[in-house]
Amino acid sequence: MRVTSEEPPARDSGVWAAMELQTEFHRGGDVRQLCARLLGLLLEQTRSGYGFVGELFPEAASAPRFRALASTPTCWMDALERAPDSELAALFNDASALRGLPLSPGGAPVSTFLLLPLEVRRERVGMIGLANRPGGYDAELIGALQPLLTVGAVLVQGSHAEQRRQRTEEALRQAQANTERLSLALGCVEDGFWELDLPTETLHPSRRFLELVGKLPGELEHTIAAWGRLCHPEDVAEVQRMFAEQPGGDAPRIQFTYRARRPDGTWAWILCRAQVVERDAQGRAVRVMGTDFDITVHKQTEERLSALIQAIPDLIFRIGVDGTFIDYNAGNPEPTALPPSVFLGKRIQDLPLPKPFIELTLTQVQRVIREGGTAVYEYQLGKPPLGLQHYEARAVRSGPDEAVCIVRNITERKLSEERQAQLIQGEKLALMGQLAAGVAHEINNPVSYVTSNLRSLGRYLTDLTPLLRSQRELMDSLKRGEPPPAEQLTRARELWAGQDTEFLLQDMTDIVRESLDGSRRIKEIAQGLRTFSREEEEQPQHVDLNEELESTLRMVWNELKYKCELKRDFGELPLVACYPTQLAQVFTNLLVNASQAIEKWGEIRVRTRQEGDEVVVSISDTGKGMDPETLARLATPFFTTKPRGQGTGLGLYVSYGIIARHKGRVEVRSEPGKGTTFTLHLPLVQEERPSGAMA
Repeated sequence: MRVTSEEPPARDSGVWAAMELQTEFHRGGDVRQLCARLLGLLLEQTRSGYGFVGELFPEAASAPRFRALASTPTCWMDALERAPDSELAALFNDASALRGLPLSPGGAPVSTFLLLPLEVRRERVGMIGLANRPGGYDAELIGALQPLLTVGAVLVQGSHAEQRRQRTEEALRQAQANTERLSLALGCVEDGFWELDLPTETLHPSRRFLELVGKLPGELEHTIAAWGRLCHPEDVAEVQRMFAEQPGGDAPRIQFTYRARRPDGTWAWILCRAQVVERDAQGRAVRVMGTDFDITVHKQTEERLSALIQAIPDLIFRIGVDGTFIDYNAGNPEPTALPPSVFLGKRIQDLPLPKPFIELTLTQVQRVIREGGTAVYEYQLGKPPLGLQHYEARAVRSGPDEAVCIVRNITERKLSEERQAQLIQGEKLALMGQLAAGVAHEINNPVSYVTSNLRSLGRYLTDLTPLLRSQRELMDSLKRGEPPPAEQLTRARELWAGQDTEFLLQDMTDIVRESLDGSRRIKEIAQGLRTFSREEEEQPQHVDLNEELESTLRMVWNELKYKCELKRDFGELPLVACYPTQLAQVFTNLLVNASQAIEKWGEIRVRTRQEGDEVVVSISDTGKGMDPETLARLATPFFTTKPRGQGTGLGLYVSYGIIARHKGRVEVRSEPGKGTTFTLHLPLVQEERPSGAMA
């Protein structure tokens, strides 16, 4: 600070100005405006070019936070507020740091600078800075400014107080808003809230809590004993035990369920969650707060689900990705291969079970846990004294590392399938017997004319043999280089003309062609028989149903050609996954029945189309038709309208079963005297047998 000969400001004017500013402050004047006026007085009395008034917030003594309340020029205030704390600390300790720096673009640099602290009870609350007074600043000047500095300290302290008041009001507003939000939130949830004072056993319930137990405000005594009287008698002891353990317990949380009686006499299931919120000096719980939630619907759902699970006639397992059996439920009284006490908590790999079964189960379970979806597989286990048993298992993921398996004994179903297969085979043999005469006739015709042609061919060869020998003699002569004798040429001409050789050669060509046609016909009939009688495949085959129909028509043609005109209307079809032998049996049954329904002469139409995701095959006849009573009994086993000895009554029954096995359906339209139409609907995608199935 440099001492000069400049005259200090008049002390009296400073005092009057300070008093005036203080009076306005106490009347509620704006602190920033009063600080701006204070800065103006300081600049005027000291004839300084620049200055600022600011407040300090001593959060950290080494780097207090500074906020400018007024400055000239205003850019100085902005620069001070943006300056790092370390630079401000250096400035407040050494005001010469500003010298030589311009305060604004185009402004004069700082030549002299005075930094004055504003203190209240020896605590620095603010700073006043003055710059560029002609002649500099001296001690006498500072003494003359004391009244204004005192007012400045009051103004800054007032700013601090105002900010504290605003923060307090903001905190109160925020707390009030939080309380309102909490109140609204509590009103939206279904939980009832309560607070329990353990030493006095006083209960403070919320409105929702009272609603849960069916009470109006004022109807429930605020004691734990009154609460206990609402509980089901079977639950009182457990509730009392839970609270009795808390005073000396270490666990801060409590959770239990109990039943509370409603006004209508029914019991509501309540889930209670509570927490110790206060303990005494000895660590005993003295205050507990908690929530009650009505879980009656959940309990009822759980009971229904449990009853449903118990009613399922299957074994249910929960199994981990590592093969550990986690849980087990036996809906079927049938015993498991091992007692539950042996396998629960154990890995399937460590149990005395067949290795193929273990590998199959682990593979399917791990796949569904990894990929999702459902795995369906079959296996066999020997179980004394029942013998070999067949099982079907369905596995589905029930968690990130576990699956649920539902296991059903399908031994009876397997036996039924075997009986059904035997029934289908028996009907197939019966149908073959019915067609045997016609098939034999169909084969006999081509065999007969092939045999006749071979006899004719033999005679032609006998007649042509002398001519061929004569031709050989002529060839021998030519080979020796000798001219053929005249008598050999004459004989050859006579043999050629005498046997009508031109006719024989032409007829032999026709005989060979006709014999080949007959052989092809025999081959087609044999192929149809082989297709019809072949063993069934384990898995569905992708076939062209138009070709299957053609093969069937060739086999039954002898049954049709004397009774009807056959009309084909085949559409373009995709390959269908099916069991072709069984479908050929269905086509054969329907075509033979259609032929038998025509008494004299009629028409049979076979039509195929793709309609959406189905292939549709219809077989129509112009026969005598059926009445509603007959239509209603078509799928009844052993029902037939044919004379005794001409039908088993199983043809349509078996056909309906085959179509059902293919996940299809059969539609029938018929009127007496107007014929019948059978329409088969077969899905394009068949559900394959379960993986791992053992037929």
